[in-house]
Amino acid sequence: MSSLHEALKALEATDFSEVPVNNLKPFLNSAFTSGQLIVDSIPIPPVAPPTTLPDGPRLANTRATCAAEVTPSSARPPPPPPNVEVLQKEWKPVKVNSKDNPLGMSVYKCNGKDGRGAWFARRSVHEGLGFEKWKKGLEREFPETMKVQGGPGEGNIRGIGGEKRVELREVKGLGKLEGWCSNI
Repeated sequence: MSSLHEALKALEATDFSEVPVNNLKPFLNSAFTSGQLIVDSIPIPPVAPPTTLPDGPRLANTRATCAAEVTPSSARPPPPPPNVEVLQKEWKPVKVNSKDNPLGMSVYKCNGKDGRGAWFARRSVHEGLGFEKWKKGLEREFPETMKVQGGPGEGNIRGIGGEKRVELREVKGLGKLEGWCSNI
């Protein structure tokens, strides 16, 4: 199994009894390392054509005041190291109807090797929204996406999902771990 598929295992549901709650740093560091490998393995999208805002182009270092002012960026990360660049070949482009993809984002699919479906990914670079504001928005919205919209497990993707947060642990200098229960 490739290192990408090994890293994708970090995204699988984990029985909380298997989480070393008294020694979370190595556990989280391993998850973060796997996450970084996954992100680095996603092909870098082509540079999008410049977007012009209704009031003209954005001035450098200005912040968006609404979603319509968040624009694609021409900034791109440097190419990954060769051992990661080869993993990008495992992601295949997905053709998406332009009507369903007005921003023209590249979407990729990686077939799972565990018989449980495929993984999908996209990578995009935007201007106008700082990381901290984006992170706070994601942290606020994630619990909303986890609300039950049917029976237990409905809406799960590859078994990942949850209906109720049952654990929150802060790890000083590293981050936090949230445990979600998916079969209440």
